[in-house]
Amino acid sequence: MIAEDLPKRLLSDAALVLKKIAEALLPALEKISTVITPKRILVAGSVLAAILFFAFVYIRATSEAPPLASFEKARLSLSQARHAEAWIYAPGLLQEAEASWAQAGVQWEQESQKWRHQRRFRKALIATIKTARLADSAATVAFVTKDSLQWLAATGISLVKEKIETLRAQFENLPVQSQLRSRFFQGELAILESELAFRREDYVHAVVCYHQAAERVGSAGDEATKILRTYLANIPKWQKWAAETIAWSKAQQDIAIIVDKIAARSQVYKAGELLVEFPIELGPRWVGHKKLRGDKATPEGRYHVTKRKERERTGYYKALEINYPNDEDKLGFREAVARGELPRTAHIGGLIEIHGEGGKGANWTAGCVALRNDHMDEVYKLAKIGTPVTIVGSLKGLPALEETFQNLRKHTNGHTQR
Repeated sequence: MIAEDLPKRLLSDAALVLKKIAEALLPALEKISTVITPKRILVAGSVLAAILFFAFVYIRATSEAPPLASFEKARLSLSQARHAEAWIYAPGLLQEAEASWAQAGVQWEQESQKWRHQRRFRKALIATIKTARLADSAATVAFVTKDSLQWLAATGISLVKEKIETLRAQFENLPVQSQLRSRFFQGELAILESELAFRREDYVHAVVCYHQAAERVGSAGDEATKILRTYLANIPKWQKWAAETIAWSKAQQDIAIIVDKIAARSQVYKAGELLVEFPIELGPRWVGHKKLRGDKATPEGRYHVTKRKERERTGYYKALEINYPNDEDKLGFREAVARGELPRTAHIGGLIEIHGEGGKGANWTAGCVALRNDHMDEVYKLAKIGTPVTIVGSLKGLPALEETFQNLRKHTNGHTQR
């Protein structure tokens, strides 16, 4: 735009100067027009040429050249800032730089509309210098921020994925409330979205999703920890039950059975000594004591075998029915109904057994204790009517699980009448 206007502006300036010179010389020329001679014409021409030369020199000396180099530097700086994705990682600086660039263009255009000797590009020059400075800063900040976010996202994704895997491994057999399970699942989805954003180099979104995953998994872990801590506070009571059962076995020189729900083990004692130990499967909602019929929870308490079943008497290969609900269970059920913790239409349930058909690799019963058929054969041979069966939540607790939750917080988880 400036290069195209230059010849036209120079001609206009020269015409203006010639006009003013002509107006100044016109009276003198009128006086000497009657006595024109060749010599006087030559002198007048020389004077006129000198005047034109000095007028041209004056115009060039008093006009300013447009700051082309400064404009080019500002343009390149803006291009580099955009290439560095400053609109993502340094949007404020880039906006300031672009505003300054627009102002420089306005100042350039305004000065270009003036006579050449009247042009002053100082404001445009200052605007281009400011543009280059802001654009360079935006590019630098964008580069550093992007690099930092990339490292943060990579580290955070790795950490949360590790915690999710640890938490899943620890809880694969622990029943968790549906809302906590849903929150944990949302955390898994968030970390997947974070990984996808990382792969497309959208590190801002990757970090946002990583924080969401950490918060959801962590909060689910916190609540699960609270529930489990309350549950495991009964360990002293359960250990007392187990000790009394083993002592009975020793005193009577007889068989006694202890079921540890968290360990998922059934222990058979003879004369106070551990004889055999087998893996078990329980009801899917086995954490906590059985409250009512249909809750698919395995009861906790001190019971004894009331029936031995096999063949057509049971649908589970062989079975040892126990005396659930006992008097303590019935009293607790009535008190829970009276307090409003259970509906008045609820039933306490019954028909809890140690039976076969286990080995499915999951907690699937309606509240019973399931063993593999070959293990059930051994237990069935040893047990008789009256054999004590003590069912506890845990005898040792979950130290590994507690440690997992603490680390996660730092960043920053059958039968119709059961």
